[in-house]
Amino acid sequence: MNTAKMSATALRALMGESFNWDKYEEGRKDARAFFIDYPEKRTEKIEEIKKVLEYGEYRNRPEPSYWIGCLCESDFTF
Repeated sequence: MNTAKMSATALRALMGESFNWDKYEEGRKDARAFFIDYPEKRTEKIEEIKKVLEYGEYRNRPEPSYWIGCLCESDFTF
């Protein structure tokens, strides 16, 4: 199967009008809280976020806008 790696910004643009800014902000806030509370699990969580977006695993999970927000926040929270 062919795949393409994309930045969070590119993913957001690709979604167009279906992008949900409220879910995006919710994802950013949740990721920030997680990274602050569990800094030792940061790398593991980022890999999980990337996997969800790469494979489209949204069953029983939030929509893509949420995960894009999580991914964006990972660039700013250390």
